[in-house]
Amino acid sequence: MSLARVLKASAFIFPIIILLLAFVAYQVLSDSQALLEGELQTEVQSQVIIDRDAQGIPTLKGERRIDVAYGLGFLHAQERFFQMDLLRRNSAGELSELFGEVTTEFDKKMRLHQFRKRAQKAVDALPDAHKRVLEAYTKGVNKGLTSLESLPFEYHLVSAEAEPWLHADSALVLISMYIDLQPEWSQSERSLAVMRDLLPTDWFKFLTSQGGYWDAPLHGQALTENRVIPQQPLSWFEEQANKSEQISNYQFFDQIHYGSNNWSVSGALTEHGAGMVADDMHLKLRAPNIWYRASWYLEDGRRITGASLPGTPAIVVGSNEKVAWGFTNSQGDYHDVIVLKTNEDQSQYLTAEGYKSFSVESEVVEIKGQESQTVAVKLTQWGPVIGENQKGELLAQRWVVHDVEGINFRLMDMENAQTVEDALLIAAEAGVPGQNLNVVDSEGNQAWTIMGRLPKRFGFSTGMGEKFDGSQLPQDWSKGDKGWAGYLEPEDYPKVVNPQDGRIWTANARIVSDELLEKVGTRNYALGARQQQIRGDMYALESFTEQDFLDIQMDHRAVFLERWHELLFSLIKDDPNYNEVQSVLKNWGACACADSTGYLLVKRFREAVVDQTVGSIYRYIDGNSNEFWVSAVDNFIEYPVWQMVTEKPEQHIPRGADSWQDFLMTTLDTTVAKLTENGRALDEVTWGDANTLAIQHPLSKAIPGLGWLLDMPAESMNGDTYMPLVQKPSSGASQRMAVAPGYEEQGIFHMATGQSGHPLSPYYDKGHRDWVEGSASAFLPGETQWTLKLVPSSH
Repeated sequence: MSLARVLKASAFIFPIIILLLAFVAYQVLSDSQALLEGELQTEVQSQVIIDRDAQGIPTLKGERRIDVAYGLGFLHAQERFFQMDLLRRNSAGELSELFGEVTTEFDKKMRLHQFRKRAQKAVDALPDAHKRVLEAYTKGVNKGLTSLESLPFEYHLVSAEAEPWLHADSALVLISMYIDLQPEWSQSERSLAVMRDLLPTDWFKFLTSQGGYWDAPLHGQALTENRVIPQQPLSWFEEQANKSEQISNYQFFDQIHYGSNNWSVSGALTEHGAGMVADDMHLKLRAPNIWYRASWYLEDGRRITGASLPGTPAIVVGSNEKVAWGFTNSQGDYHDVIVLKTNEDQSQYLTAEGYKSFSVESEVVEIKGQESQTVAVKLTQWGPVIGENQKGELLAQRWVVHDVEGINFRLMDMENAQTVEDALLIAAEAGVPGQNLNVVDSEGNQAWTIMGRLPKRFGFSTGMGEKFDGSQLPQDWSKGDKGWAGYLEPEDYPKVVNPQDGRIWTANARIVSDELLEKVGTRNYALGARQQQIRGDMYALESFTEQDFLDIQMDHRAVFLERWHELLFSLIKDDPNYNEVQSVLKNWGACACADSTGYLLVKRFREAVVDQTVGSIYRYIDGNSNEFWVSAVDNFIEYPVWQMVTEKPEQHIPRGADSWQDFLMTTLDTTVAKLTENGRALDEVTWGDANTLAIQHPLSKAIPGLGWLLDMPAESMNGDTYMPLVQKPSSGASQRMAVAPGYEEQGIFHMATGQSGHPLSPYYDKGHRDWVEGSASAFLPGETQWTLKLVPSSH
């Protein structure tokens, strides 16, 4: 056959092959869609009716709670099984079975916690009522998976099988939330220890403030700022950083520390007399959303509605017509690092009873396409060995999630809570990552407490007057004079109930003081700026509607940066060489608006000032230690930096500058140059250019070309870090809710992306536009579009 004929035949055949492959791919994709309508025989004992609205939000109706749990498990598997699988594998250290060597090192580190074994122990310890619900839920998950005509499409892309769901897997999903919300390697304590060892005492104290001007606690007062400027010049640290064996590439940028906002008002401040709560939980944003909206009827006829977590059988935040609640990450003290005193060959460690041998267990990590690897796990009476400090001393960890008390499904009981008092008791016994619970009831009551177990510590110094107590730095527990004596009893929990002003607010910053703070712990709290702005918004009104709450959630005024704006403007206000900068600053809008030009300039200027001052100290530490995580300790960096730029101590003029004025002007020039380096004028560079949504499906990052199918559109967004509307390209409010129990029809709820994890679903991204625009979309599901019936197999 001639070359010409071959080429001619190829030109005809190749398009056909491509079309056939596309058809097969579409068919596989189509076959893995969820069932929306019809009747399916299952293991339920009584019929479960599942009505879905246009956004895919289900309402489940069944005669028995365990059948409803079965139905929820069925839905979770049909819509989100791959995401559930990732969550269980994440905490179990089993991702390499899907992804091969790319996740092996992560898996090996996670195996040190032995979370699969701990999850099984936690499930074994559940009360019978919770076990029955979990068993039904698990059966529903596996039925949902096997009822798909084809495996979820993600498994075809990674060439893997979907393993059946186990009871312990739901506990592993819960543990993954711990990993997201509480640093699994105690980075804060370990980093503080390095700072203590490498810095002069005055610098250590200066950089480890516990609060100040921006504090907005619910209980107690803002801390007095009485920091003393240290003596060792900043330039010394810059010089030493450049001499370090490992040169640090650290550069300061504002980060979002995953948390949330919530607030509530009492019935005295609402038209209907019921309490009302708002909640928006800040997390990494992915497609699909981590939450799955759901609503179901309880056996007494009441309805519970809110956000569930696929892989678990409970509503996480929501309302049950009597009680409504929301969470923010409390940033409390839920783990400690123990510095072990070992014998010479590190085969034994010292305790109050003398030396004990480490218990060593093996964990086998299975790796797709490669031989398995074995991890040796060293265990102490306090917890696993998680590494060593820069002195070579072994470190063990005591963490709430290592105990069965820290892993349970008591949160499920919120669906039956009738009053705020009921919710407070549930909170004190719930095995979840420690959260600020903000709860209201239909009688108008409101309360704050910690949901999650609180360690009962002994032997540690406490009190706000001290920079650091023993629970904030790694400690030697070998003498038996410090440790944990179990967990606090419900009656001992910190709580604020029905405050006089009828307002409760939390935003990951310090909530309480004095004896209440000692119970929660002085951990890695967020700077109080966001919390303070929320408090200000709440005191600006005397009565509230759900729309008022949504307006606060969408508040993106730049209160935090106002003083930086004033500082920047004062530098150039009389200088004709900076007319363009003056114009941009005058028209900045005092907001993190997508179309604001001045906001980006002020923000980048502040970041550059921080980086060239305190940032040089962090680079010095980072270059001299592998045990240092800047993001774990820079939460209050604003206080020392602002003090330096306002007091302008001569000994700390940054290198290369003749004065603080010279430094600030040079920093401004550099900032403007970077913003305009692509040829655009300064007044054309907007905040939205830097704050453009990048919400991706996990597989679109790994497999090029899938973004058009799986990812959300790139859009310029309002919002930033230190304000109620927290928004970054791939992190921010995963959902927003405002609701009063008993008045759910007036409530508001929306979330990023959509209900389904399947791109061909008719509601894959439905509701996402409401989240982008901050629309007052309905809390309850809408009109039924599809009905699916799960019936007993004997039906």
